[in-house]
Amino acid sequence: MNTPTTPAAVWRRPPIEYDRDLVIELIEAADYPIEKHVLTTSDGYILKLHRIPDPHQFESNEQGTTKDPDAPDDELLRFGPSKLFRGTVLLVPGVFSTAADFVVTGPENGLAFVLADAGYDVWLANVRGSRFSRKNVHKSVADSEFWDFSFHEIGTIDLAAIIDYVMRETNAPKIFFVGHNQGMTDLFVLLSSKPRYNRKIYHAVGLASIAYLGTTENRAVQRAAQLTDRLYATLIALNIHELKPSPDIVRLLSGTVCSGDTNELCAEMLRGFFGSTVDRSRNLLPNIVDDLLTSVSTRQIIHLGQLMQTKRFQQFDYRNYVTNTQKYGQAKPPEYNLSRVLLPVSLFHGTRDFITSTKDARRLKEELRNVKNFLEIPDMNHIDFVYSDKLYGRVNSKIIDIFNQHKRA
Repeated sequence: MNTPTTPAAVWRRPPIEYDRDLVIELIEAADYPIEKHVLTTSDGYILKLHRIPDPHQFESNEQGTTKDPDAPDDELLRFGPSKLFRGTVLLVPGVFSTAADFVVTGPENGLAFVLADAGYDVWLANVRGSRFSRKNVHKSVADSEFWDFSFHEIGTIDLAAIIDYVMRETNAPKIFFVGHNQGMTDLFVLLSSKPRYNRKIYHAVGLASIAYLGTTENRAVQRAAQLTDRLYATLIALNIHELKPSPDIVRLLSGTVCSGDTNELCAEMLRGFFGSTVDRSRNLLPNIVDDLLTSVSTRQIIHLGQLMQTKRFQQFDYRNYVTNTQKYGQAKPPEYNLSRVLLPVSLFHGTRDFITSTKDARRLKEELRNVKNFLEIPDMNHIDFVYSDKLYGRVNSKIIDIFNQHKRA
């Protein structure tokens, strides 16, 4: 007697939980070791760090990374940690992002994985307000005071605390640093305000670094900058201090719009926003959307808009003579002093960046005193440095070369 058959069940992605730890999920799925660390800043914010530890702590049958001699030069080198420990590296994501940026594209392109394969002890930061750092010992996330910060506080308080914590945990004399987008802004703010941190970093790599803004030809970005003051007034009037995606929005985008028959449509939508990055990654779209949607303070966004308006790299402008004078001792906010950034820096800039123009990037290069490499990557845009399928050959392998060649003090 023949047993009746039934159609195979169609796989459906489980509902997205906004507070779940996507970083741990992705690292464990790739079969890499993962640690979670928690620290508290001087003003009470509780920050979660992720770590792919020093590969020397884990046994491997591999005698080092191998490569097919017939493979192209930019083919990924991995599988089995290098026997030579290279050092400790801190990765800091940009605005609207978390540590997931550095693992979401998987072991072939995710910078955290690639650096771990190359022999680095990899730490991934999550700053205040983002998905993994939404607690404070004194304030509730529902309080407006919780969100009273911009990238100035993230740089001078969060980043300083993270660097100190990593150095204590690893006993490293110095660390390496990679920042994408606002992650590099945070470092410039820290070093301008507390120059002693120059002594704690061997070399910093900036990917689509944000400091000087305002010369982009993208009309949408230009219009957003023009509306900054009106937006700020509106948000304050409405008592809106956090810009947060709701779980329903995340579920809709990653569980419905970006799956099944609508996957092609979602790819088209994201390509329109990001450029050419997501054509090949339809299977990654749910994770990409999930990764992108994290909270920021309204003051962070307004601060970035002010940089575009003024074309100056300066502290937050309260648009009030009395408040600015109380905060800064002067009517206008002071500029950050980039001459205090003394450590070696390498800058990567995509020629199709729709936020930071080539003119902005080159101005930053001229203002910094110790730029070792300035690499313009053809046809890459602002978000390509996270989601491109060509990251290893065009960017990540070059970062490893830069770090490997740097002389340890």
